Amino acid sequence: MRNSWITPRRGQANVSQMHYARQGLITGEMQYVAQREMLAPELIRAEVARGRMIIPANINHPNLEPMAIGIASKCKVNANIGASPNSSDISEELAKLHQAVKYGADTLMDLSTGGGNLDEIRTAIINASPIPIGTVPIYQPWKASMATSKT
Repeated sequence: MRNSWITPRRGQANVSQMHYARQGLITGEMQYVAQREMLAPELIRAEVARGRMIIPANINHPNLEPMAIGIASKCKVNANIGASPNSSDISEELAKLHQAVKYGADTLMDLSTGGGNLDEIRTAIINASPIPIGTVPIYQPWKASMATSKT
């Protein structure tokens, strides 16, 4: 759904919704959110520009359905899932995602703490998700190359 909105932005230094809102531009995501929330597109743009609303629509997650979180928007529900050293099957995590979406979650947080290949699990979740996904990668064991790299 978002490919036509995202493609022209690729390679730009700042692709955030706030960046465009502060330039006075109403993005495809803002327009979509306005329809979903039954609010004027200009109100969505103004709230995003002021920092009173966010549209978590990362360009690397093109299959998500844009939504808004903020004072002028409807209340949202977040669901938490995650693999652990005791349970780390991709199909199980995807089943949790599908149940969360089925029962109305607006966003999902992956709180995986170990087991299996967490990068592979997170990639599968993002690719299968129509809702925004957050992660807490600090829970993921460091790879030797990450522990020695300079930041």
